[in-house]
Amino acid sequence: MVFFSDTDRILNLLTVAPGKTGLLNSLLETLASLLQWVMIPVGLLLASHKKFFALVNLTYVILGITFLVLGLKRVEAARLRKQVQVILLGICAAMVPYLVAFILPNLIGLDISPVMTTILAILAMSLGAGSIAWAIIRYQFLDIRLIVRQSLVYTMSSALLVGAYILAVTQLSGVLQSVLGQQMPLLNIGFIIVALILFQPINNQIDNIIKRMFIRDRADYRNIINRLSSQIIHILDREQLFALVDETLRTSLSVGGTGFCIYDDERRAYLYFPRSGADEISLVQTDPMLGAIGQLKTPTHYDRIETWHHGSSLATILQVNGVHLVVPLNDRDHLLGFVTLTEKTSGFRFTFEDITLLSTLANQMVVASTNVRLYRESLVKQRLEEEMNLARQIQMQLLPDAPPEGKEFSVIAHNQPSRVVGGDFYDFVRTDADGGFGLVIADVSGKGVPAALLAAQLQAALRSEVGNRRMVSETVGKVNNIISELAATSRLYATLVYGEYCPKTSEFEFSNAGHNYPVLMRADGSHEFLETGGTIVGAFDSTPYQARKVKLNPDDLLFFYTDGLSEAMNTGDEEYGELRIVDFLKRHRHLSPEQIKDQIIKDVHDFSGITSPEDDTTIVILKARCE
Repeated sequence: MVFFSDTDRILNLLTVAPGKTGLLNSLLETLASLLQWVMIPVGLLLASHKKFFALVNLTYVILGITFLVLGLKRVEAARLRKQVQVILLGICAAMVPYLVAFILPNLIGLDISPVMTTILAILAMSLGAGSIAWAIIRYQFLDIRLIVRQSLVYTMSSALLVGAYILAVTQLSGVLQSVLGQQMPLLNIGFIIVALILFQPINNQIDNIIKRMFIRDRADYRNIINRLSSQIIHILDREQLFALVDETLRTSLSVGGTGFCIYDDERRAYLYFPRSGADEISLVQTDPMLGAIGQLKTPTHYDRIETWHHGSSLATILQVNGVHLVVPLNDRDHLLGFVTLTEKTSGFRFTFEDITLLSTLANQMVVASTNVRLYRESLVKQRLEEEMNLARQIQMQLLPDAPPEGKEFSVIAHNQPSRVVGGDFYDFVRTDADGGFGLVIADVSGKGVPAALLAAQLQAALRSEVGNRRMVSETVGKVNNIISELAATSRLYATLVYGEYCPKTSEFEFSNAGHNYPVLMRADGSHEFLETGGTIVGAFDSTPYQARKVKLNPDDLLFFYTDGLSEAMNTGDEEYGELRIVDFLKRHRHLSPEQIKDQIIKDVHDFSGITSPEDDTTIVILKARCE
């Protein structure tokens, strides 16, 4: 076909010049006539062959592009999909000038000059190869960096060795010629043969030396870790951490996909994200595969732990997502989570340097994950402190701005919670127009926000019932019924003393609902405890309560307190106790309520050795003045 590709040229060679005769000319004319008949089927066969071959090439182009498009649809990794799209567009663009230059002229008889055919061929090759080069340079297509560097190194080593051989042969020939006085070609040939035999071993040694000098994968990996470390210390969000590690692994190792599993302290479960942007999957902590991963110390190929797949839902998830490598995240002996990697998009294996990089990366992720967890805990703590401070402000606003005032008496109150908010409270409620008022001191079980909420409900219920002008015992009974219903699910209760003081008669009617006994300290130093009442508030519904009246003589005082005062303990685990309270009041009964309050708080602090109480402390002092 090569010989008969241009039949006109062959016939022209056999054409006889007009007017010439002779035996040779006769033979040429006869041969040309016969050849014309032979060239007819050959020409037809050649034309058919070109059209058929053009049709085969066209079919190949269509099938090739079709398979590439179908393969693109199966690519899930966004980065790899972009790489393939660039190459596919380049190949499709290259096929256009190729079809115009080589396929269409044979199929439809399109006439194109040889110069245009050459230009179109160059354009097709430039577009096809250029798209692959652009995908490699711009989108890091394939794991090609090491291949390129090794090729350059091999070229350098080969060039150095060949140059050394040529230099050695030239110098040796010059020396032999100067010594022997003539050239020795056979000796040169023998030297070249020996050099060729030793070329590959020597070249390999030089190649290894240059690789160690110029190809420093470990140094490259150190740069990756250093860059990642500088970025990871500023990340305090789990999703951002995953995104950074995913981008690093895809760029540096050309990993097709990554998955992340992390232990969530709030939900007390391992959460697995099979790929970037995927929904979380909650894992059972007793999963056999999770237990196997917890025993790993280094990045491990999945097929080495595949034997743990029996009864493991995690194993099914890993297999469905094509996991090839598992990187454990261990904080000492505790598994914080793990990272999963699919195969490289280039198809290359994970090298020893890759495993080393992943091990270092795992340590970085453990530190970063711990930072994220601590940061979240600090945010929760900060938010809780803000809420507690707000609750404290609200609780303080519920306390009276100032105690009642009158010429017949003086009142002082003090409240100090052991936490930001507490369960102690006191209140004064006006009962009549003659200056009478109700006094309550209460202690809700527990501490913190739940106790403060119940204290607020208790205060609201008491104020509501006092407004109904009931008897003291009835008021406490109604409050008990309300709190019993509100605290049925929380199992909280409260102790309280409620009483109403009449300044005109100096009488105080009270009911004690399981509270510390208030002390009535007489001016002569005698005392009694206010015990009459009933059980605690909120524990039992429809509980009856009793009330009693006591009369305050001039300079008599009533001392109300919560257990934060009496149960304050010293370093020897000894309580301050009621006896010390009574003894203190007896020795300081001549002082004003303000002075008594300040002195007993100081005495308790000196006794316990601490300035901040371990329990909520509330004090209310009512003293009758001299006439």
